[in-house]
Amino acid sequence: MQQASVEKFSDLIGAIYDCVITPERWTGVLDEICAEFGFATGALSVASLTNMRAGVNAVSGSDLAQMAHNGIAYGADIIELWGGVERIQQYPLGEPIIQSQAVPQDIISSNRYHREWALPKGLFDAVAVGLVRDRMMVGNAIFSQHQSAGPIGDAQVGGLRLLAPHIRRAVTISNLFDMKTVEATTFAATVEALTVGVVLTDEDSKIVRTNATATAMLAAGDPIVVRQGRIAVQSTTTTSTLQSAVAQATKDEARLGQKGIGIPLPRPGGAPLVIHVLPLRRSHMRSGLNQRAAAALFVASASGPPRIPHDALNQLYDLTPAEIRIFELICEGETRADISALLGISLSTVKSHLFHVFEKTGCRRQVDLVRLARSLTFPV
Repeated sequence: MQQASVEKFSDLIGAIYDCVITPERWTGVLDEICAEFGFATGALSVASLTNMRAGVNAVSGSDLAQMAHNGIAYGADIIELWGGVERIQQYPLGEPIIQSQAVPQDIISSNRYHREWALPKGLFDAVAVGLVRDRMMVGNAIFSQHQSAGPIGDAQVGGLRLLAPHIRRAVTISNLFDMKTVEATTFAATVEALTVGVVLTDEDSKIVRTNATATAMLAAGDPIVVRQGRIAVQSTTTTSTLQSAVAQATKDEARLGQKGIGIPLPRPGGAPLVIHVLPLRRSHMRSGLNQRAAAALFVASASGPPRIPHDALNQLYDLTPAEIRIFELICEGETRADISALLGISLSTVKSHLFHVFEKTGCRRQVDLVRLARSLTFPV
């Protein structure tokens, strides 16, 4: 997206981050996204991969109770409509996936949810953005297109791609609070009660406040430390990544993008952890939580062990999840056409992502990407 587009959506991005503090605002955010991009409905949902049921957190353009009922009555059908569990797990987090491009039309046409619910309402296509995915759960934002609006267009996909990392960050951090509203007057007590480490910093990454868990982490020097009054970790590169994310969150949260989501903290002597960065300054609601703090850092358990070279690609080259997934598939010997079919994205989108991979890594040929993947190891 161009700079004008980022500026255009800056208020919307701020509203997304406010949902961390007041999750009931998600409905209004979905309303705004649907109105901006011309979608008929929107839903923020979390689905269990063990019982095939989907639970709805917030919806736009429909009734919450009805959508929640659909999640139970059509849970397996909805998952099938996106290609099944294994296929869903292949989709890159944060990359908009258009249903009609990802799944054969005969499967869509014969799907019970599509026939009994979507089509009667004129909803003929949809686009999904993966927000969180682990062994037990998959979280998505899904937007439906009414037949009167025509095919889902590039502007809609581009807008969602811009908003996706901010929605992912907000949803991830909200889950640490169990999606409960956090009042400014009780923020300190709420943070103190969290079992994850929370560090409030100013714009220079200097520590303003820590909760008990983070204080214990700092005392042990694992996984966070203090260097010249600034929050840091053992890895120099990871420290630079973290402090850069804090600075960007303070300067312009709309441009924070993928930075500051799940910064990996490999630990030779313990379970892997990650750090999430939440901007605080821009919004009156968030800045009211602590006047001196510019960002809140959440040190939480990782959903799995560090992935090599996945995490290194993110840290060293700032590749997006979609770019990393395509990097991985190229290194596995998949062709661009194969990647297009596997991920449910157009060939032109694959080429665009691959161009950015080459540009960011400085590689010129696919064989160079393979060599780079083999060279990347932790710690960095």
